[in-house]
Amino acid sequence: MERNITWDWINSAVEMIPFGLLAGFYGEKEVRITKLAEEGFCFRVSVASEILKLQESLRLCFYNMKQSRYQEIAVTPDAWKVETQTDFFCSYAVAVQQEDYRQAVRMLFGQYDRYIRLKLEEDDSGLAGQMTGYPAREDEVFADSFQEQMGEWFGTETKRVPDEAGNCECDGRIEPMETSLEESGMGKIGARPEKRQAKPEFALELDHPRAYTLFLQKSTEEFLEDYQERYPVFRDWLQGRNVNRFYIGNAFCHLLFPETEQLFALLEKAEKELLQVTFTFSYVREYQLVQTEELLKKLGQWCRKENRKLEIEINDWAMADMLKSDFPELIPCYGRLLNKRKKDPRMAYKKGNVKLLQENNLNAKFYLEYLEQEFGIRCFEWESCGYAQKFPEPAAGRSVEHHLHLPFYQTNTSQYCTLYAGSVFGDRGRQQLVTGCDRRCEWQTYLYPRHLDMVGRYNSLFGKDPEILMRTGIAPYDAEKTKEFCRENQVKRLVLPCWM
Repeated sequence: MERNITWDWINSAVEMIPFGLLAGFYGEKEVRITKLAEEGFCFRVSVASEILKLQESLRLCFYNMKQSRYQEIAVTPDAWKVETQTDFFCSYAVAVQQEDYRQAVRMLFGQYDRYIRLKLEEDDSGLAGQMTGYPAREDEVFADSFQEQMGEWFGTETKRVPDEAGNCECDGRIEPMETSLEESGMGKIGARPEKRQAKPEFALELDHPRAYTLFLQKSTEEFLEDYQERYPVFRDWLQGRNVNRFYIGNAFCHLLFPETEQLFALLEKAEKELLQVTFTFSYVREYQLVQTEELLKKLGQWCRKENRKLEIEINDWAMADMLKSDFPELIPCYGRLLNKRKKDPRMAYKKGNVKLLQENNLNAKFYLEYLEQEFGIRCFEWESCGYAQKFPEPAAGRSVEHHLHLPFYQTNTSQYCTLYAGSVFGDRGRQQLVTGCDRRCEWQTYLYPRHLDMVGRYNSLFGKDPEILMRTGIAPYDAEKTKEFCRENQVKRLVLPCWM
């Protein structure tokens, strides 16, 4: 029996369904669906791609919001016609009478309509709660202060208590955070062994002026004692462990790098106490280009004088270009602002497979080869990011080093400081380029709901990886797990924060 084909549905069809919800393919060619109805659909192609036989392989992919996956349907048109033709594109209308197609369209309309209604009626938390199970009510629970927030994150001390048989078990307890580092007590670490540092290498990151000053005022041993008072959760892991490298500088704010005089004072102390140094540079603003190049020349001269080499974490391609030919004593490290990937504390509430996020551009061997040949980059700075990452293996005959910063990871950075705008103007939207500030970020932060494990610090937002300390064997302390993690992921260095 010949089916009756009508085209009245074209005028009442839903137009421009978001591409992420509905994708169309004609053979290997991707086409844009412009109208959708239960009786058929319209799609658009360029005139150069004019289609003559729609009977050949037409596929539609419908996104199912509940299952977080696509449903692909092979469509056999009952009829088709040219709907619109211009000098730039051609639009076709396709009549379809397949039952699986009709069911998929009804499902998509129902889910999309629900999303639109929630978008109009709910706030962002309510929408996320309805769509993903996000705990919207917990968005109203905040820590009272940054000190309290840090105490919740790092106040768990792993205390070893002997049992009756003389064995040690771990008894976790919460230890309050002191108001400032200077006021904290100084518990003794015990004698540090003289034996050679075991791998993986361990480093601390000093990323703001107050930390630079405290590091200069104290001996390294006193500084580490204070650090353990500040972060009791790391105390067992630090026992008897040499700290022979410090990162100095801020990857995310150009105003938090040490002044030149202070920088060389830090270098002299490191030289005196046999410490290794990695300098962390942020993005380079236009007005900083000349002074940055002058500073690199001074660092190069210092290295030649002391017969030393220094690592430089670069977060700007201008810096990579400066280093590649003129400063052989300065070893470039691929920085965290360049090492991009999708990171957000709220990703735990989203549906889907995070395995698709484990790789980024560094997993392409040709890109690793390009970085080494063009810029001499063989060291890479990584951040823990809330899920397992796949660290790239070196190409044949080459070597790479991976340095992992944990447990924080940067999600957003602005050269126009949000914290400064919110603090000075009372409106975080009134951002402007800041070329000099009073570094209020050392005593002010943005607090976020407790359950998100994130904080606004400096000109950035940071999330805290909830599992990385356990996965790396740092807390609770497990030396074998640390070695295994670093061996499996080819991580040579672990870098801990110094948010004092």
